[in-house]
Amino acid sequence: MSTTKRGRPKRFDEQEALQKAMLLFWQNGYIATSISDLTQALGITAPSLYCSFGDKASLFNRCIDYYLTHEACPILPIMEKAKTAKVAFELLMYDSAKRLVQPDKPMGCMLITATMSGAHEIPEVQHNVQEKRKSYKQHLLQRLQLGIEQGDVAANAPIQAITDFYLTVINGLTVQACDGASLEELNHVIFNAIQAWPIFQAQP
Repeated sequence: MSTTKRGRPKRFDEQEALQKAMLLFWQNGYIATSISDLTQALGITAPSLYCSFGDKASLFNRCIDYYLTHEACPILPIMEKAKTAKVAFELLMYDSAKRLVQPDKPMGCMLITATMSGAHEIPEVQHNVQEKRKSYKQHLLQRLQLGIEQGDVAANAPIQAITDFYLTVINGLTVQACDGASLEELNHVIFNAIQAWPIFQAQP
């Protein structure tokens, strides 16, 4: 006896759809991107979108994961391969800068630009983004702690303050990129930020 599969087969590539939705959220932000915008960009109906991805917040969170996997700076490999904590932070910032001003992509970091306006009112969106940022910060703290253990970071270095300083620089690069700063200008900011490294190491 032959069996017939139930249900209508998907007529679109899910990864391609996530990429298109990601670019839309990245360009316009979460609040300004409507379901109509998404269905038009993805070429599917609203019922198909809900069936495949859930509601708008669920799709956005899937797009954040896609962004971190395919577009964002690969923080873990950089943290693991860099010989010192200073080199790790430097490489992280320079790599991030290149990704913030790609000519064929929206400017800035999606985790910042897509949630700048009103997204904090959507708990499931804000919670997911906050958790991603906390994880990012934790990786930096862990790399500094490793630097202490390996001797390239001073034993009494204020690693929380170092992390907060360089995270602020990285987040500021997104604002500059969205305002039209060139890669050369962003790199100049990074160069100056790196000059502060010895100051932190010398603190009592």
